[in-house]
Amino acid sequence: MLRRRPYRRIPPGVLLSFVILVLIILLLVEGLLLAERKIRPAILAAAVMECDNIATMAINKIILEKVVPTVSYKDLISIEQDENGKIVMAQANIVEINRVMALTTAATGEAVTEISDREIKIPLGKITGSYLLAAYGPKIPVRLKPMGRVNTVVFDSFEDAGINQTRHKIYLQVIIEVQIIVPLIVDSVEVFTMVPLADTIYIGEVPEMLVNLYFPSQE
Repeated sequence: MLRRRPYRRIPPGVLLSFVILVLIILLLVEGLLLAERKIRPAILAAAVMECDNIATMAINKIILEKVVPTVSYKDLISIEQDENGKIVMAQANIVEINRVMALTTAATGEAVTEISDREIKIPLGKITGSYLLAAYGPKIPVRLKPMGRVNTVVFDSFEDAGINQTRHKIYLQVIIEVQIIVPLIVDSVEVFTMVPLADTIYIGEVPEMLVNLYFPSQE
């Protein structure tokens, strides 16, 4: 005949300790989740700022090295003068401007691809906003990935350069969308940069053909 094993009652103290332990674990987990929700925007903001700075510097560097040296004002603007040396017409060289924009697009893509091949490390202390703590703490890995096409624009501006003189400046504007990848966080941001291409000084009246020079890349 089988004997029933005696039922062992759990001591109240052990049960209470177990309940307290479970509550402590739940509170710790909830606290960690709450802390993560609060610091996640700060981490993302720091990552966006760091990636924007790195991408902007890389794009500016490659444009200054590979694009600007190939450009001169007389290549971008064709000027015709009369027998007295007065400018009668100044017209944008569309072929040359398109070449510059195409070269810029290729150079920008190369710069961003090079950045995306390496991992960016951001110290956790940077999210505090303190200069003293910015270089301390565990390093957060961040990756940058190009998205979509590069948008390039050639435009100009006019500035007074003295009595009866006007400086004409031509700029190259680049906008590219990049994806920022942080552990458990993915976001995108537009990187914007502007680089001067060429300039000259006009004495007297500025030719009307040069007003509002604006050449965006074709979609």
